[in-house]
Amino acid sequence: MIRLPQFSIQVQVSPRAQVRLSWSLLVLAMLVYALIVGFLAVLRYTSFKATAFDLGNMDQVLWNTLHGHPFQWTNQGVDWYGPPIRLAQHFEPVLLPLSLLYVFGADPRILLIFQTLVLVSGALPIFLMTRRYLPQWPLVAAVMVLGYLLSASLIGINLFDFHPVALVTPCFLYAFLSLTYRRFGWCLLCCALAATCKEEIPFVVAVFGMLIIWKYRAPRLGLILILGGILYGIFAWSMIKHFYPGNQGNNFWYRYAYLGATPSDALVNIVMHPWVLPMTYLTLERFYYLAGLARCSGFFSVFAPEWLLPALPNLALNLLPNNNSLLYSGIYHYNAPIIPFVVMASIIGLARLVALWQQWRGEPVDSVLVTDEQALREKAQVDSFMRGLENVRLTFLSGLSLLSRPFTFARPGLLAVSIASAHRRKRLNDRIVDLARTVTLARLQWVVSLWIVCMVLLHFVIMIPWFNVLLPDHLPGDRDQAINQLLTSIPPTASVSASGTLNPHLTERPYVTVFPLITYTDEQKNLRTVQYIVVDLNNIVPEEDKDSTARMLNQVRSSQQFCTLKQIEGVILLVQSNGHCGSGAINSPAS
Repeated sequence: MIRLPQFSIQVQVSPRAQVRLSWSLLVLAMLVYALIVGFLAVLRYTSFKATAFDLGNMDQVLWNTLHGHPFQWTNQGVDWYGPPIRLAQHFEPVLLPLSLLYVFGADPRILLIFQTLVLVSGALPIFLMTRRYLPQWPLVAAVMVLGYLLSASLIGINLFDFHPVALVTPCFLYAFLSLTYRRFGWCLLCCALAATCKEEIPFVVAVFGMLIIWKYRAPRLGLILILGGILYGIFAWSMIKHFYPGNQGNNFWYRYAYLGATPSDALVNIVMHPWVLPMTYLTLERFYYLAGLARCSGFFSVFAPEWLLPALPNLALNLLPNNNSLLYSGIYHYNAPIIPFVVMASIIGLARLVALWQQWRGEPVDSVLVTDEQALREKAQVDSFMRGLENVRLTFLSGLSLLSRPFTFARPGLLAVSIASAHRRKRLNDRIVDLARTVTLARLQWVVSLWIVCMVLLHFVIMIPWFNVLLPDHLPGDRDQAINQLLTSIPPTASVSASGTLNPHLTERPYVTVFPLITYTDEQKNLRTVQYIVVDLNNIVPEEDKDSTARMLNQVRSSQQFCTLKQIEGVILLVQSNGHCGSGAINSPAS
């Protein structure tokens, strides 16, 4: 029998070198992400991949706000029946300070670059919190940052146009960092800023306040966030209901209309028919979505599920719709309020795993999660909980014994199954203890880091089809240059109806709509027809609307209401006529 020599490779890196390496990886990851993803986000715009919903919307709202018309917009599609004000769709007061980004020049690319820098800044609190909770594992801090920056949710938020709710992700991450270092004032500021980004975020802040009272023992801060979040959330939704006509009170209720015609009807329906929710939630697509949220951090969030409580409101909003799979695709801005709580739960869960590993090894637990006083308190809580479970078990068994008297013949089999199950649990526990004693914490750090990296790469590969939907497919060329020249021929103050991908390039004006809608409501609430129509027939989003868009365009041209002004490589520019189009004549737009 020939024995092969055994080889073992040991990586010895001093703790100080690991700290320096982790900081270097942090800076490198943030820099590479900002350059690559920022470039791709801007390229989507310059290559006409960005769309009216929502880059065009945000651009016009900010432009109008800066020019003295707060929250005003006319950039609406045929499915919008509300007034020309953003407050009828979303309550986002953060748009007021964001409009200052346009002081030195209005350009949607400013929004895309700003969004990239804000999102990448969230890597810093993740790194610092991981270093705080896992000081003996500096490399894992860099790996957690990698999982954050390469998560499909974050990249999707960054690439898919601009949304104020994207600011919620770093706001809550910095709020967690402030709590970690007991800087309650900064935490309150971060939560207040997050609440101004979208109407449902105040309720997330309220649940976050409950978590603060429970985990951080800060009742005053928690009560401020709970009361402030609830009151501000009610005010935000009442503002939307005030501006939006109709009984639903919100333009997006169609996503949940199967539950009831109005929110109150839906609540009654859920109470009367509670099986409706499980029938909606229990689908493979939704399970894949939940798995994708936890995958980029190695699924360690399962060890700290209570830290996910503030994410429940947005998870419900994303999972409940039965006719819009984009909400639980895992790649759009709907996940912005969920990401920070998944990350924090992963950090805490991993710290708990390390503490448990030390217990299995028979070592003293060295974790910021456990102080002497807290250890005694948690041990007493655990002992009390275990005693309660034992009482419940004894009560259950006594009741079961009474019920099972007619089935006395089955008792030996049930007893055998119970004993066999107990033996299996004991053997599993013994194997875990033996494994923990052979794997030191230093080695476990490399194992955990490799595991997270593998999960990140796996998630990245799984989400490639979704990335292909968002990523630009070409660099700007002659056609894009010709389109830009055509668009510059439209006067900057003229009203325009533009197809989806051309729209964001024309929204820095008072009146603009999305084709096929060719009317808008002016300041005097008069319905008017746009002066120009421009449509790119070779780039209609979604593609299945290409035929209907072409038919609508032909109807407009045949009505003699608009005349063809220019046509370049599938892009048609029409101008409003005075009732007839002469052969070869170019008419000026009607006043």
